[in-house]
Amino acid sequence: MKFMARTLLVLLIVAAALVGYSFYVSHPAVDVAWNAGRSHIIADPEAALTFARTNSHLIRVTRHTGNAVEGINISAGLGQEGDLIEAYARLGYEGLATVPGAEVTVPVSDLTMPVDFHYPHVAAGTNYSEHAEEVYLDDPPFLFPKLAQASAWNAPVMFHPRLDFEAELAMVPLDDIDSPDDRVDYALVLANDFTDRWTLVRQLDLGAPMGTTGFAAGKGRASFLPTGYLFVIPRSAAFYETITLELAVNGEARQRFSADDMILKIDDIVRQAFDQSERTFFDGDEPVRLLPQRSIPRGTLILTGTAAGVLFKPVNLWNQGFYLGRGDRVITRATFLGHLDNQVK
Repeated sequence: MKFMARTLLVLLIVAAALVGYSFYVSHPAVDVAWNAGRSHIIADPEAALTFARTNSHLIRVTRHTGNAVEGINISAGLGQEGDLIEAYARLGYEGLATVPGAEVTVPVSDLTMPVDFHYPHVAAGTNYSEHAEEVYLDDPPFLFPKLAQASAWNAPVMFHPRLDFEAELAMVPLDDIDSPDDRVDYALVLANDFTDRWTLVRQLDLGAPMGTTGFAAGKGRASFLPTGYLFVIPRSAAFYETITLELAVNGEARQRFSADDMILKIDDIVRQAFDQSERTFFDGDEPVRLLPQRSIPRGTLILTGTAAGVLFKPVNLWNQGFYLGRGDRVITRATFLGHLDNQVK
């Protein structure tokens, strides 16, 4: 009896310690207050061109007032060329910078996805060292197919158990990438890589190469890829290094990091994607490819990873209360890239 009592006591102590530790590691990773009223900044057109789109207009944005964007409606000036990526291929940076048009002011609520993104997408995991540490992974950065269709900046996110967020900088090739040696220009878009952690963990095979199991299914749900209303084309490839991303849940800061801290840069991600183009990934039991066309078509979202601050920790998966629930509001924003405003439904 004494042995059983002592064993039970030890088990209770261990359980209490695990519960306490799961609460401890679930505290916000950032210690800065969320400034809900922080103004948006549009990049200097000498450094980057910024575009937005409504159902009827393509706008070269010059100012963001918070609730609206101001700029030049270049739709008429482009003639029948309404696709921004095609227009860039024809006109280049300087040409797009000088397309004439009328001045307009448009509510942010009227803005749609700035381009029609190509599906599927390529994503990098643990591409920031702090994120790898917080989820206890010592694997190098890895890739996986992001099988969610892109959705609007203010689209709702559908609830799933153990729902998590990841603020991310997406790079969008402005030309087809047919080999890892191709060098193309990229646009920048804000994104959030939402994740069903419950499915990801259940389907994860730790004996398989990281990224090939669990990730396609756990991150491929409908509504799991809201994207920004601003499409930024930088003059310099190094422009992304000036971008800071941050995220809040219900007004509480959860993530804040610089894109300059990513481990694999865009050329590294592209080269690794081609190296893994013949590798089999799994969406549940369904085999899928990272590059089904054996290329990266222009307009593909290349998600470059997230830093510390996500909700998932291996020790807190037991409690849904640590994760997003219905009604939660997630705000994601980044320097020069506007913001996302997504509510869990």
